[in-house]
Amino acid sequence: MGSRRALGAEVSADGTWTNFSRRCRVQPQRVVSPADLGDLRRVLKDAAAEGSRVRVVGAGHSYNDVAIAPETQVSLRHLNKVLHVDTASAQLTVEGGATLHEMRTEMASRGLAFANMGDIDRQSIAGALSTGTHGTGLHAPAFASQVVAMELMLADGSIVRCSAENPDLFDAARVSLGALGVIVSVTLQAVPTYNLRRSDAVITRDEAYTLLQDPPAIDHIGLYFMPYIDQVLMWTAERTTDPVDKPSAFGEWFRDVVKVNYGLDAMGAVARRAPRLVPALSRAFARGIKPETTVDSYDKVFLRPLFVRHDAFEFAVPQDQGPHCVRSLLKAVEDAKVPAAFPCETRIAPAESAWLHPAYGRTSTWVGAAIQAPGIDIDGAWHEAQCAAVAAGGRPHWGKWHTLDAAGLRGLYPRWDDFTALRATLDPGGLFGSPAIDRILGRLPTAQVGSAS
Repeated sequence: MGSRRALGAEVSADGTWTNFSRRCRVQPQRVVSPADLGDLRRVLKDAAAEGSRVRVVGAGHSYNDVAIAPETQVSLRHLNKVLHVDTASAQLTVEGGATLHEMRTEMASRGLAFANMGDIDRQSIAGALSTGTHGTGLHAPAFASQVVAMELMLADGSIVRCSAENPDLFDAARVSLGALGVIVSVTLQAVPTYNLRRSDAVITRDEAYTLLQDPPAIDHIGLYFMPYIDQVLMWTAERTTDPVDKPSAFGEWFRDVVKVNYGLDAMGAVARRAPRLVPALSRAFARGIKPETTVDSYDKVFLRPLFVRHDAFEFAVPQDQGPHCVRSLLKAVEDAKVPAAFPCETRIAPAESAWLHPAYGRTSTWVGAAIQAPGIDIDGAWHEAQCAAVAAGGRPHWGKWHTLDAAGLRGLYPRWDDFTALRATLDPGGLFGSPAIDRILGRLPTAQVGSAS
């Protein structure tokens, strides 16, 4: 889509950093990109001495302010090396700033692949882990469960290894919102590369609710509910040994760029000016999705990124509450007459063991929505949907819209207090903080920035 493609954060001439959705922006007091671990250690020491708190930013794909760094903003873009690949064990060790795209490319050259992934690969591995990034599939692990080991640089500059040998630290560090330390390396368990057979279809809402209530025994499934209409776009994918069988390069481009990205971009533009046309636009979009079955490499199946700049909402709710929470989301949007021409995405994922992963301890239905950004007011409808999700025990995706604070979040996570205690131990001076971290995780009672050394 040329210059209209939105791939991550933007930095203006005056140093203002703006996230992907343009909802959040900040002009940090200091911006640093350490060249190596020694450089990073000096950054932390200087920040602590000056009383400046530190936040590490990745690609800027979080839709909320979790990565906003008003004081010292640290980018790991130079700490992105592949450190080691063990093809025998199918394990890959990279620095924290390596992007999923860079990792995927390196693994492909060794005949390896991610066990599962979402539909975008521009995030850094540190950012993807910190916010609980996930894919779809009843038995397909999120990135947190693909991790074998990690290394954190703590506030005092020391490096601690996190692995199953120290389960509490490991389960806290794999999804930590960057509040425990800087992720300087990650060892990931890969799998042999594989193909997927993907099928696309259009079904009714009732059929989709039935699938959510009793998910089929297939590897991956995604459901896209369109506000105001009964049509639901569904894709499923299963591993196969069959060879690649897909449209031509032009056909792929037309499907993914023209029909989806240009189509949704145009729908959003019309929706702003003529909201009453949204149902007709959505029906036309659904009619343009033709039933199709293709076979391609796993990454080509998963990666169908949405380049249109958008804002996003997503909660992980108990799997049996999925249909109710989707209905609540659609009702909130439709009752408010929001000109939402974007689909509401729903995925199913297995239980996770990282303490702060939104799918911790239970199979979950991820209930999500998107809206073209900026310019369409949907916060009221999303707040109503959030209330329904929380009442059902839902937990927000850490990188997407929500308004919950530590007081509201604490009761949703069984190991919340354990995480808080470990955080106070690892970062007693509160170096790794920000207004967003204060709100979401709570400000450490003993936090006195500048006391770390």
